[in-house]
Amino acid sequence: MKKFYITGTSSGIGMALAEAALAQGHQVTGFARRHKIEHPNYRHINVDLSQLDQYAGIGFDGLKDDTDEVILVNNAGTLGSVKPVAQLDPRRTADAYHLNLVAPSLLCKLFLDNLASRKIPKTIINISSGAASYPVKSWSVYCASKAGLTMFSEVLRLDHPDVRVHAISPGIVDTEMQGEIRRSRIEDFPDLQRFVDYKQNDELSSAETVAQKLLYVIDQPEKFTEVQMSLRHVELPKS
Repeated sequence: MKKFYITGTSSGIGMALAEAALAQGHQVTGFARRHKIEHPNYRHINVDLSQLDQYAGIGFDGLKDDTDEVILVNNAGTLGSVKPVAQLDPRRTADAYHLNLVAPSLLCKLFLDNLASRKIPKTIINISSGAASYPVKSWSVYCASKAGLTMFSEVLRLDHPDVRVHAISPGIVDTEMQGEIRRSRIEDFPDLQRFVDYKQNDELSSAETVAQKLLYVIDQPEKFTEVQMSLRHVELPKS
């Protein structure tokens, strides 16, 4: 049995991954502001990861004797302000950097500290983005914070070679973040129509498909060894 710790389990990829892992018989602890999942193997930690003072109550416990792998998935994130740099709001900018970069960095530290004595395989998956390596107008904070998370993941692997680490870009996924993008103003975001077209042309991946791909990657450590990955290049085996 695997034990998953997943941030952002109230919607989107985080919820889909938690539900898929539970369906496979694994244990899941979810970190989010809203409790949306009811399952005997699910434990919810009500926390606002954008608030530093709430980290004192976070622990990585509840492992059963038959747990054979423990997995942290840093999924929670925010798009932040979709505006040119000169128009960014200072508070919203700081909050976005905290949630996208500082929070997963701190959770990785706590995860490794709390589980140092447990001699079982450990995996850390940080959900990154294609925007980490491809600049998008008016996405300066999102692009920069995801680029920072990707490089943090590379250094994490160097610091802890016994821990499996991935920074995974899930592709363009039909989540609330995509809805937020489509609600942007064209004067703030010149690429707006492209994202409207993704939805209208049914070019978005479902959160459920992304969850299945993540589980497939987790189950295939010999096949997937690189830190930086894109799920666009991962094909699920035909059933």
